[in-house]
Amino acid sequence: MLIEAIAIDIDGTITHSNRQLDIAAVDPIRRAEKMGLRVIVATGNVLCFAEATSTLLGTTGPLIAEDGGVVYDKSEDQEYVIGSTEKVDEGVKLLEERFEHLQHTRTSEARHAGRTLERTFDVNKALEVFREAGLDLQVVDSGFAIHIKDPEISKGNALEIVASLLKISTSEIAAIGDAPNDVEMLRKAGTSFAPSNSHPEAKEACSYALDAPHGEGVKKAITKILKERD
Repeated sequence: MLIEAIAIDIDGTITHSNRQLDIAAVDPIRRAEKMGLRVIVATGNVLCFAEATSTLLGTTGPLIAEDGGVVYDKSEDQEYVIGSTEKVDEGVKLLEERFEHLQHTRTSEARHAGRTLERTFDVNKALEVFREAGLDLQVVDSGFAIHIKDPEISKGNALEIVASLLKISTSEIAAIGDAPNDVEMLRKAGTSFAPSNSHPEAKEACSYALDAPHGEGVKKAITKILKERD
């Protein structure tokens, strides 16, 4: 099926590991937009970060933020929030009692659908804490922060909402991502790509594991997508 839109992660995908933008990704993204493909920024970060990135890149597709906990329809100025922080905050309180030096990221308290913590504790031990307390929560290490969220929240579920907003199917969307929090999106998209710097889980979940990292990987993915549209 013809690809009509591309969902692209930010950190580690269009950026280097230090979170600086890899400019190799910029021209391909803008070329895709000029060719009529709506580019969807899909990030674990907060919505304002996604909006700023979208504006700078020149993308026109809806935005996925907070790992899929927030979807923003730019064309209608409509924000959708999936889930809440009530159960998540209960879980974070338990972690604060169990682990020393637990620290929120700068954006954690501003989130609508989860919390993000600095990578100072073991993810598996956190999951044990939640299981003991009977809390059904996800704990995902994105490589930049540890995300605590409801299991219903994922970039994959958000991709379904985005597809509905664009009046296309998820099979008509390509996805590019590098981390465990991208896995559901990579699986749900019609075709998907993971740059060479990606986590093994992302490489296993995607259609194509690329031989180039970060922005260069994005460039290769978009080049392939556009070539197949010719």
